[in-house]
Amino acid sequence: PNLGQGGCQAIEDAYVLTECLINTKSTGKIEDALQDFYRKRIVRVSIVQFLSRLASDLIINAFDTPWSPHDNLGKSWKSYLTFFWKPLLQYAIFPGQFAYLYSYFPTGSMGDLPKILNEKWKEQHKKRSEEEFKRVAAEGQSAGGPSFFKTAEVTAAGEKEEEAVMQ
Repeated sequence: PNLGQGGCQAIEDAYVLTECLINTKSTGKIEDALQDFYRKRIVRVSIVQFLSRLASDLIINAFDTPWSPHDNLGKSWKSYLTFFWKPLLQYAIFPGQFAYLYSYFPTGSMGDLPKILNEKWKEQHKKRSEEEFKRVAAEGQSAGGPSFFKTAEVTAAGEKEEEAVMQ
């Protein structure tokens, strides 16, 4: 799946299946335990599959390499659409998907742990950000580099040259 949830869903399945089978003491009860597992997992698995399929279809059919001033890629209408949709995806759609994906707590509530970790991350991020702002203020900032695709192209060309020299 597009959201990389195959492995995560397998781990969740294993946990819930273990919970369902742990008290099953005879083979006659296995069918009931498996039906219980199915009932517990079907809604979440279906939603994750739908989100993954939707994300994949959108990426493949509706979006393209976002426009970048650093290269000649991303010049189609889909590229401009992707460029302008980026904030909505980044600040609304993706956080909603991840909020659902990370909302599964089979062992119960995590209490204040997510809030504590979030505050710790913000504190560390703010400190690092301030350090970078000071560095840029003192040293200045260079212009942005080439896009990922241009960098990959140059790297691939260099690897081909190395292969030619080795032969």
